[in-house]
Amino acid sequence: MGTAIKGNVDRLLKEKGWTRYRLSKESGVSMTVIYSLDKKESGPTADTLVKMADALGSTVDALVR
Repeated sequence: MGTAIKGNVDRLLKEKGWTRYRLSKESGVSMTVIYSLDKKESGPTADTLVKMADALGSTVDALVR
């Protein structure tokens, strides 16, 4: 996950009091994908960004800025 995206996701998770596991369950994005994004093993797809943003009550734009 890009540094900006990771920071924004981390901030939103903290604000909601959620774990990455909860994000996975709420968004339908697998834990494998979330952890690979954290480790910068791969970039998020547009579909993944949309699912995570929706689950977090945010927008894709807010995640990537």
